[in-house]
Amino acid sequence: MKKRLMILLLLWFGVSALSAAELVILYTSDTHAHFQNSGGGWLKLAPLIRQEFNDPANMLLIDCGDTLQGTLEGAYDKGAAVIRTMNALKFDVWVIGNHDTEFGFPALRTRTSEFAGAVLAGNLVFPGGKKELASWKMFERAGLKIAVIGMTLPNMHDDVRFADHIRGYSGGIIEDISGIMPEIRAAKPDLVVLAMHAPQRAADFAVFDVVKSFPEISLILGAHSHKAVAGEKIGGAWYAQVGCHARELGKVTVEYDTAKRRVNRVSSVLLNVPEDIAPDPELSEILTDYLRQTREFGEQVVAHTTSLITGPVPENMLNAPVGMLMASAMRRSTGADLALLSVNTRTGLKGAIREYDLFQVMPYENTVAVLTVNASELREILNEQLSNNRSYYASIFQGLKVTYRKKQVTGIYDAQMRQVPDETVFKLAAANYLLISNRFPVLRKIASARKLEKLPADPLMRDCIRDYIRLNSPLEPSNEQWMISER
Repeated sequence: MKKRLMILLLLWFGVSALSAAELVILYTSDTHAHFQNSGGGWLKLAPLIRQEFNDPANMLLIDCGDTLQGTLEGAYDKGAAVIRTMNALKFDVWVIGNHDTEFGFPALRTRTSEFAGAVLAGNLVFPGGKKELASWKMFERAGLKIAVIGMTLPNMHDDVRFADHIRGYSGGIIEDISGIMPEIRAAKPDLVVLAMHAPQRAADFAVFDVVKSFPEISLILGAHSHKAVAGEKIGGAWYAQVGCHARELGKVTVEYDTAKRRVNRVSSVLLNVPEDIAPDPELSEILTDYLRQTREFGEQVVAHTTSLITGPVPENMLNAPVGMLMASAMRRSTGADLALLSVNTRTGLKGAIREYDLFQVMPYENTVAVLTVNASELREILNEQLSNNRSYYASIFQGLKVTYRKKQVTGIYDAQMRQVPDETVFKLAAANYLLISNRFPVLRKIASARKLEKLPADPLMRDCIRDYIRLNSPLEPSNEQWMISER
């Protein structure tokens, strides 16, 4: 009897082993073109990826976006070196993030054509109204058919806005998955994975609603918020998300019963880049010349200052000399009467200004837009800006004298302190990020109600600043007060 029971147990374990499959998914996100930093970077993350990605037939390697932009190295060639890095590491999927569009859509098209794997962003609409990237792709790994859906940040035009004639946008994740789910179901995958450049919660979006709408999705990989989530169950799906700047690798293990065609278990961990790990030799060789060129570019002197041009400090947030310099550059490059931007760095400029210093002052690929506003609308805009000032964030305005008390505008005046009538019209140059930020609904509403001026080019803020400081070198700090507090 015992012998028969042992035989039955052995047979049961044998059948179970035959019907069991294990899939490993490795993933990254929000690396922001960090090749080397204190906690890792691609050069030190690469050995960890190679160590873990040791059985490609049973594994997938996915990047969830915000990949091209974020460092001078990324800006130098608009993310081309990052794509070479991911190709060298044999990434299967790249999902487009909102910051990946900041070099413009022609550059994005070039980068997507260079990527050797699948580029997914089903809800991203390019200028002209066309969806140029796939929504999903089927992979066969570990004996399983895996449908990987790729979606970018919903309503991305609320995070990146270009001039109207070259702008793209992104739709809702749930709406776009609804459109493709019938064909995914028809393909009968064993496992459905959603890799998205979006966090658990955003404006008008929540992962729980995705899970409720599509119970066939077993795994969701998130991004965008830079918040690490080792793994957790949300409804019937497993959710995981790495942090940022190539400091860790996400690893998800899916145990699947092929006989019953169901997921038995999902587990995940976050693997930190070891402190003592050596840079990847192959990747170092690929990137050596590029990183040398970038360093040389970063050391190029653009202009000089006569003394320190300070960034925002508590006693002078709204009229910070660095902010005034940037505002003057915006007005000169566009011919606008007024300028509005935000500064969230305390970095100042002193002595020889290098390209690296310029990047530190303006680290984003932010463009400049011009729209027409009247003085009454300007008052609303500035009230909103004043109410949103923080210790780490300064709103900078230039072009008219503005008095305020307790975060409310009390008067708008010309250079001779004559009050400006409400109906007076001005051209306002603004950093595009402000026009679309959820933090500024008043400005966003005013900007969205009119077309942006069509400029000869869609000028990058950093280019405007570079041209201006070259023209005006040596620079002197501006002490002019445009925003005047009435205490």
